[in-house]
Amino acid sequence: MKTISQITGGLGNQMFQYACGKSVANRLGAKFFLDLSWFKIGNRIFMLDAFPNIRQSLKNNKHNSLWQPSIFQKILRRLKINAICYINEPHFSYWPGINNIKSSTHLSGYWQNENYFSDITPIIRQQFIFPDFSCLEAENIAQKIKSSSCSVSIHIRRGDYVEDTKTNQFHGICTTKYYEKALQTIIEKCDNTPELYIFSDDPDWIKNNFNTHGYSSVIVDIPEHKNAPYHDMHLMSLCQHHIIANSSFSWWGAWLSGGDGMVIAPRYWFADETMRHYNPSLTSWVTIE
Repeated sequence: MKTISQITGGLGNQMFQYACGKSVANRLGAKFFLDLSWFKIGNRIFMLDAFPNIRQSLKNNKHNSLWQPSIFQKILRRLKINAICYINEPHFSYWPGINNIKSSTHLSGYWQNENYFSDITPIIRQQFIFPDFSCLEAENIAQKIKSSSCSVSIHIRRGDYVEDTKTNQFHGICTTKYYEKALQTIIEKCDNTPELYIFSDDPDWIKNNFNTHGYSSVIVDIPEHKNAPYHDMHLMSLCQHHIIANSSFSWWGAWLSGGDGMVIAPRYWFADETMRHYNPSLTSWVTIE
């Protein structure tokens, strides 16, 4: 028996897809495979092998390996004669049907909900242990975060959320009003003075537009991390409190922190009105507009 996860998109999406498939495989006692065929035509790159434990698993071919359908399997699928059940995520909200899978399965979708892998939380945390930082600047910031009594990571996603019209209409961006309210919420709840660590794909915009209200702040803009965003996610995860964007990237940065700090998340994950009911935030997180 095998469980196959199709891996697509950026790092955050890849992590959700891996975690969901890993959970299904673990429940069934099945071999776990990764389908990377999307990257042959997509403009993103596969990044999960940056995590040492996943890289080692791929290398040893013990717990998960790469998968691609044989010509015979492709023919059978065209004829709708499949030894493998192909499941496309039916909607963005949690789908309980995932628990009814009993046979070899190919999973395609985003699977952005902790419930898909909450049964193996310790395993997922172990799989997503970060690699060592690649430069001294990152190590210095990490030490500063660790020594802070009230470190706050703030993720401001812009990039294609702003520049691509279709993406903007579907996802939208978190407003400055959201970040103002989120920061004020943390200030009111914390006894110590916050130190802000701001992460963004548009650091110049942050410098010119983001109001830190005079609090100590660091805009994390490390050139070596441009093609290695997991280092930024690592720094996020070291912070005590989190103000995330409507982005799977900062969702994981907050989730992997594993601490008892506050996580502020947007109430609406999508700008699209038909998607307003969907939000992958944990019940323990605070959601605001």
